[in-house]
Amino acid sequence: MFEMVGPALRKFDSHKAIHDAGLGGAKERIEGMRELLEKKEYDHLAEEIESFIEFVEGKIIVHADTEEEDEGLYTIAVKNDPGLHDKVQHLIRDHDLMRVIADKMKHELGGEKPDYQQLIDFANSVIIINEIHSRDEEEALLEK
Repeated sequence: MFEMVGPALRKFDSHKAIHDAGLGGAKERIEGMRELLEKKEYDHLAEEIESFIEFVEGKIIVHADTEEEDEGLYTIAVKNDPGLHDKVQHLIRDHDLMRVIADKMKHELGGEKPDYQQLIDFANSVIIINEIHSRDEEEALLEK
């Protein structure tokens, strides 16, 4: 179905495993952040939030960029089935939202007095968007 895309990106089980690993890693970080906020360990919390942002950018966004490449999953999917155009546009919007939230997190964290609860809320938003996005993508684009 998607000849130019690597095997891990076009097969349901392996692609789902990539998504699940990203989500699992992000969710684990959130729990640690909540505990640090409760203990008011702000310096360590700031480090954990920075680590979360790096994780999102290094795993989730890099994966998204790969899917959006010229010969990536999305381009090939639409080429093979033009009826997927709108769905792919929605999936790209999900990626954009995660990028925007990661940028908001960097801005807030770099401020004079970061709102750590808001930063954790932003992190949760990334997870929610990513989880919905992953399931939509798997259902619409991957070979089962």
